[in-house]
Amino acid sequence: MLKYFFFVGFLITAGTTQEPEGINISVKQGHKKITYVAENITDKPLDLFFKVDSKGFRRRADRPVIIKIPARSKRNLVTLIPLKDADTTHTYIAIVTKEKNNIEIRKTDTLVREIRRVDPDSIGKR
Repeated sequence: MLKYFFFVGFLITAGTTQEPEGINISVKQGHKKITYVAENITDKPLDLFFKVDSKGFRRRADRPVIIKIPARSKRNLVTLIPLKDADTTHTYIAIVTKEKNNIEIRKTDTLVREIRRVDPDSIGKR
């Protein structure tokens, strides 16, 4: 009887995962890669913040993704490529941003670096 109680409890907790509102996240297994795919199931475009926490994959996997997904369409979000002979784990965070909280990245936001040439002979002669 106790086995059945734990089995039913497992089914209830496994079926109650948190999906972002209006977005279905799926995982496609490839030959040597894992791809996360987001599908917008609503009739309006949605902005999605998506981040994978992973171990045993290339470093690029941990970068966050901010993407606008058009209505009734699918987009590939992140492709994970495992390192050779490594134990791998991965979980994700997905948040649909509201229009009033929308995150915008403008191309005019730039980082300016100042480069100066210094004469090596003038450094020690002060």
